[in-house]
Amino acid sequence: MINPPALALRRRSDELFASAERERAHDPASAALLLFYAAECGLKSVYMMRNNLKVTDEARGAADSARSFSHDLRKLIQALNISRASIKATPAIVVDRSGLQGAPALLHEAWRYGVKIRDTSVICDWLASLVEWCRDNR
Repeated sequence: MINPPALALRRRSDELFASAERERAHDPASAALLLFYAAECGLKSVYMMRNNLKVTDEARGAADSARSFSHDLRKLIQALNISRASIKATPAIVVDRSGLQGAPALLHEAWRYGVKIRDTSVICDWLASLVEWCRDNR
């Protein structure tokens, strides 16, 4: 199992964010997926740094390992105690075709498989605000 350190996650967050910015005009859904993973990596790296965790599966003294959050950005935001004022409001997550509503954890799966999500640009702005928060709180 791959078990990266916090600094690798931080670096990868920056790389994914840059790739998403380049891709945004050409393929918004791919850019959105890259932004999702940039936010996830960034949030996990801040969580690990704050809890003095060396690798993603370590929980030593923390309530949870970074790996235990899986793709649940909402739980990471809660664990980091991020104030609502410091990031954009979490947008509604709605599958375009079916109207299915879900949590942000639904996003990576939907975009990975090419399922359209409503208001992708608003969601991307929210994800970018998470990455920005991570950069400000390293």
